[in-house]
Amino acid sequence: MAKKQYLIVALLLVFVTIFWGGNAFAARDDLIVAAAQKSQNLDFYQSTARTDIQISYLIYDALFERDPKTGKLKPHLVTDYKLVNPTTWEFKLRSGIKFHSGNPLNAECIRFTINRVLDPAFKSVQAANWKWIKKVEVIDDLTFRIITDGPYPIALQRLNTLFPYDPKWVTEMEAKHGKQYLSRHMNGTGPFKFVKYIEGDRLELVRNDDYWMKGYPKFKKMTIRFIPESSTRLAEVLGGGIDVAMWLPPDAIPTLEKNKNTKVVEVPILRVAFWQFDGDARGGEKSKPLTDVRVRKAIWHAIDRKAIFKDVLGDHVDLVNIPNNPVVLAADPTLEIPEYNPEKAKALLKEAGYEKGFKLAIWTWNAMYLQYMEAAIPYLQKVGIEPIIKDYAGRWSDLAPLLKSGKVWGVLHSSWGSFNVFDPDAIYSYFFMYPEGPYVYNKDPELNKWLHEARQTMDKEVRMALYKKAQRRVIEKAYWIPLFVEHAIHGANKKLNYELGSDQVPRFKYAYWSE
Repeated sequence: MAKKQYLIVALLLVFVTIFWGGNAFAARDDLIVAAAQKSQNLDFYQSTARTDIQISYLIYDALFERDPKTGKLKPHLVTDYKLVNPTTWEFKLRSGIKFHSGNPLNAECIRFTINRVLDPAFKSVQAANWKWIKKVEVIDDLTFRIITDGPYPIALQRLNTLFPYDPKWVTEMEAKHGKQYLSRHMNGTGPFKFVKYIEGDRLELVRNDDYWMKGYPKFKKMTIRFIPESSTRLAEVLGGGIDVAMWLPPDAIPTLEKNKNTKVVEVPILRVAFWQFDGDARGGEKSKPLTDVRVRKAIWHAIDRKAIFKDVLGDHVDLVNIPNNPVVLAADPTLEIPEYNPEKAKALLKEAGYEKGFKLAIWTWNAMYLQYMEAAIPYLQKVGIEPIIKDYAGRWSDLAPLLKSGKVWGVLHSSWGSFNVFDPDAIYSYFFMYPEGPYVYNKDPELNKWLHEARQTMDKEVRMALYKKAQRRVIEKAYWIPLFVEHAIHGANKKLNYELGSDQVPRFKYAYWSE
């Protein structure tokens, strides 16, 4: 049904676009982008939503920046850095950089940021990302040291999303307006300045004319609209109402390619999609069947992944058999997912005492995943399982608190972009490591031990061996069904030039219009 509605709207907009002609696509000095999710929280450290990561790169600068072509990190807010000893990193900040408030960026800003995020009273949803930091020492105005609680091999990768707070501004604004002020307001050192936020609707920005990277950005104004419905995003970009429609499903591509004013921007990304079982019955009695590994494996055998990929997603995803993206450290190519075999699925269910089947909730927050779920329904019904679709498409900010509090029962169809960290730790730490991980629904002491050991050694070979064991454990115990590596698919104005990295971050601060 969702796919049919989507196609009808898309076809209607083709005619609208033809009628409008080229006038809607005249070059201008602003940029309008449609995000697929609404903001979870404008305070970066209180959000796990991809939209808020993308927004933060526009308002803030990180200590390191990733080259979209090579994928390599390069210094951004820092100019120099060194590993003093296995648990001490030293960094030098660029001089003369100011926040949008006019306050200077200095080493104390870094200490304030880390202390705030690690403060239990702050209750950061990203605390697991930063608990490796023991303390920050300020050496002088521009020099600081990060002291870790042990060797931490992915420190620099994590600093790709360390966006400094302005301590003076934060303190003053929270004293005046309350602790929730930063959830709706922003102040960074980045290319765009905050103007206005209408929750669930849009975020309005203006160029930072004092930006330290001279000549950027090229636009005077930028607007981010929150449009969860993929059909509406497609309709808007076809009709010229927006310049970029982010995160479109694969079946939008033919329509975009037929339109003379739009183009497809497609890149394989770090994000991996999966089904997570509630193997601990954290969501309650309704999840009890999933505590039996035979039931979890039966669901594997019940679904023909390859057929669904071919029919629904085409060539715009890459099939995976491991929990993390194969481009990161220690991917094991020998692992295989159990084959499609409905008779074996029925036999396993009978053996586990569920011959008559049971009801199974499947939760998601993404329209493309919803298409996959709808395609999986008849496969599950064939073996006696009755799916209940929990549709939170475009509303990760609503689903995330339920997931964190243990209220998601059955199966979660989700994905993880790893906070732009190209390392297995970035995905395992959220879903399998405890007590750190907020979304752990399959507690496994042995797996947990391996993951903590891998996090605390600088020996690459040791880390690889541990992560390969971890991957095999997840598959053998059927905690997840790994699905696919996603391709980020954007529909864009043909005259707009910008790069989209494998980290799923569009480099809009470098974007420009063609004549």
